[in-house]
Amino acid sequence: MAKDNKQDNAPATAPATAAAPAGETQAQPGVQVVAQYIKDFSFENPNAPESLVSGWPQPETNVQIFLRHQPVKDDVYEVSVNFRIEAKRQPDDKVCFIIDLSYGALVVLKHIPAENHQPVIMVEVPKLLFPFAREIVANVTSAGGYPPLYLTPISFEAIYINELKRLQDEKKQQAAG
Repeated sequence: MAKDNKQDNAPATAPATAAAPAGETQAQPGVQVVAQYIKDFSFENPNAPESLVSGWPQPETNVQIFLRHQPVKDDVYEVSVNFRIEAKRQPDDKVCFIIDLSYGALVVLKHIPAENHQPVIMVEVPKLLFPFAREIVANVTSAGGYPPLYLTPISFEAIYINELKRLQDEKKQQAAG
């Protein structure tokens, strides 16, 4: 009985990628997320159940965001997106809820020049983390008895550019003073 062995008769084909010039590697720059985690988290609902059952109006919500990062070793960084969210009833500023969330990641910057590390860890990594932090905030407000709070998308580019401008202005003031 003969075996049907089509693979042996198939012509050899090369992969559909272009060969790298001699002496060059095709290492692509990228960000590898090794781990994501809640670093710190608290939800305060100090006026429940009053804030939930007495017909309070929609609260005024103040969202503050802070970005932090620290090198772990070589091209490895811990990056965190930190939120402080306070919702208060107006006009008396009575607190509905307070959320403090620090959502972090351990990331490896692969084949990214050192001079580009800062914008990557201050813009690109927070962009990756934001949807997860947003989901945590929506879930905890819902679990706290409120409608889910969906944070609006954030321009981490604008935050980074504003921080660069602020630092430049500080240097100019120090040089002038």
